Amino acid sequence: MSQARRQNFSNLEALDSAARSQLFDIIDRFRELNISEDISLPQLVVVGDQSSGKSSLLEGLTEISFPVASDLCTRFATQIVLRRADDDEGHVRASIIPGADANLDLDLRDKLLEFQVSLTEAEFGPESFAKILDEAAEYMGIPKPGDKVEDTPDKRFSNDILKIELSGPHHPHLTIVDVPGLFHNSTIYQTDEDKDLIRNLIQTYIKDPRTIIMAVMDGRNNLANQEVFRMAREVDPEGRRTVGIITKCDAVQPGDENGVIQIASNKVEKLHHGWFAVRNRSTKEIQDGVTIQQRHIKEKEFFRKAPWSRLGRDRTGIENLKPFLGHLLYEHVRDEFPKLVDEINRLVIETEDSLAQLGIARTTPTEQRIYLTKIANEYERSVTDCLDAKFREQIDSKSPLKIRTRIQNMNSDFAKRMQIEGHTREFKDEDEEPKPEEPDEITPPEIPFTRHEREEHQVYGYKNKEVDGENFRSKLDPEDIYDWIKVTYRDSRGPELPGLVNYNVVIQMFREQSTNWKTVAGEHVRRVVDIVAKFNAEVFNRVVSDDTVRKKLQTSLSKATGAAITQAYRELDQLIEDERSGILQTVNVSFGQNQKTMRQKRALCELKKQRGENGMVNLNIVAQMFNLSNEDTTVRDVHDILKSYYDISLRRFTDNVVLQVVERHLLGKNGPVRLLKSEYVSGLEDLELRNIACEDYQAAAKRRELQARLERAKGAQEAASIIPF
Repeated sequence: MSQARRQNFSNLEALDSAARSQLFDIIDRFRELNISEDISLPQLVVVGDQSSGKSSLLEGLTEISFPVASDLCTRFATQIVLRRADDDEGHVRASIIPGADANLDLDLRDKLLEFQVSLTEAEFGPESFAKILDEAAEYMGIPKPGDKVEDTPDKRFSNDILKIELSGPHHPHLTIVDVPGLFHNSTIYQTDEDKDLIRNLIQTYIKDPRTIIMAVMDGRNNLANQEVFRMAREVDPEGRRTVGIITKCDAVQPGDENGVIQIASNKVEKLHHGWFAVRNRSTKEIQDGVTIQQRHIKEKEFFRKAPWSRLGRDRTGIENLKPFLGHLLYEHVRDEFPKLVDEINRLVIETEDSLAQLGIARTTPTEQRIYLTKIANEYERSVTDCLDAKFREQIDSKSPLKIRTRIQNMNSDFAKRMQIEGHTREFKDEDEEPKPEEPDEITPPEIPFTRHEREEHQVYGYKNKEVDGENFRSKLDPEDIYDWIKVTYRDSRGPELPGLVNYNVVIQMFREQSTNWKTVAGEHVRRVVDIVAKFNAEVFNRVVSDDTVRKKLQTSLSKATGAAITQAYRELDQLIEDERSGILQTVNVSFGQNQKTMRQKRALCELKKQRGENGMVNLNIVAQMFNLSNEDTTVRDVHDILKSYYDISLRRFTDNVVLQVVERHLLGKNGPVRLLKSEYVSGLEDLELRNIACEDYQAAAKRRELQARLERAKGAQEAASIIPF
């Protein structure tokens, strides 16, 4: 692309004048609303060195006299707005558009908006312009352009924008943003730190893909040494957003013109929009009183002369550059406008959603109570849905929200563990009998009993065990339940008749047989408590978006949560005490039926054992089979009673742990997952309410930021609505 496209702008002033003015006014309104904080706006930004002739270029474009001082530095961007209007005098209006920092401080924002200056064009000259710059800097709280470094405050630059609007019948529709000029050496007015700040400011503007870069080059300087073009190439490597402007062509040394002309002809640094060459007023001409109109005449005469006449006329002079920029900006704005409106609409929706997540403002007790009540209602709904296993979305199987599924599975595991680990010793099946005792080694003659006494002694099952109790115990298995019952029975004999059992001994046996219940049930309840805590945390995370409020709510409820868990453990202890510490009681008909069934099964098993090869059973043998000693009969009966009652008690206890401890105390209406409810919020004192629900500084700042953004976005939405597309 050796030559930029050429356009005829001779009739541009009549072209879409009203539509262009309307469109530019809307973009200017966007900028006044500071919507550029959220959405980039199409704009022309002029950049260059302080000594590049940038101010003189702007002077030629706007036809107002700038306070030209190459060694001074403005510390904010200036937006220059040109509008055609039926105003013979022409007017100049100056104001400040608050930047991002000021919009976070309402007092500072209001102060900046108070800055208003209105003049006629006749009253607006270099002195009044300089005064406006000084006053604007004072409002922004930064040094004035002529302040020395040692006299300046810590804040040296502002992201506020000074807006200068010029309206009159001779102005085209054009908006240009002027940023402070680059400099390379520090002076008494500007520091090395200022140099870096200006570079960063320029970088912020030109990296925006909706910015058209007006890169100004001093014709006397080598293009390779122009830092502004290096910066432009970094953000616009193909040169699609850059317009090159060469100033001070009249100051180029004789013999160097050809190099400048090659650049201006778009043959060196190729740009999509090409280059322009201009001749500005020199300092001497300004001092001699050369007017803007005279400047234009001198510029035309200059470019008619060789060698500058080699350049195309449509690429030289302010009078060609001005309509080109106006049309370029118009096309750019027109192309980007539909996308801008879409982005603004999305911004409104997203900001409203973000504000909705913050909830209502929480300044007064009423607002705070309403806020917490909404949270409590949402929390209760979520808990109920999860406990009923009703989900409005797909939930991962491992999610803590699957509390009902997990607790159901844990209850089943608990019941199995109680069946397997709950008893101290394994109960016997019906086909297992007490082990027969071996004959005693002590012979009858050594004991002074008569035959009748000896027979009676054997009937009662003693068989001389009193003589050698330790020998008897050594032959028993302490883990065998029959042996354990036998030992316990012998160790606990009272005045009851032979074959009868002391009732308290059965209670003692049951307590020992159910010793493991507390351990197994306690582990189950602890696991449920852990699951409940994780579930609660997950629901809080989902329902309460504000981290601070969530933590304060959980802290406020922690005492009641601890009390509910403590009550669950007390209920467990009470259930264990009810089953193991009192008397043995049941009205369950299966208690007797189970014993009857066990006796029947045991008899059938014995009959099967004695059945001969022909299938016949010898009744004499059967009779001998049931001829057990009183002690063995007692052991077997105690075993059956204990087994039958244990089974009933175990099932009753397991169910009660599930229903009373888990469901009532941990998942019920007063459990840890039901504490956050509207009644809790209603009962909060104002002081505690404020401590929990009042927005912290960060949340309040976030709300102010979102409210300001929404106000900007809706203002922009309204401004854009007047143009149908």
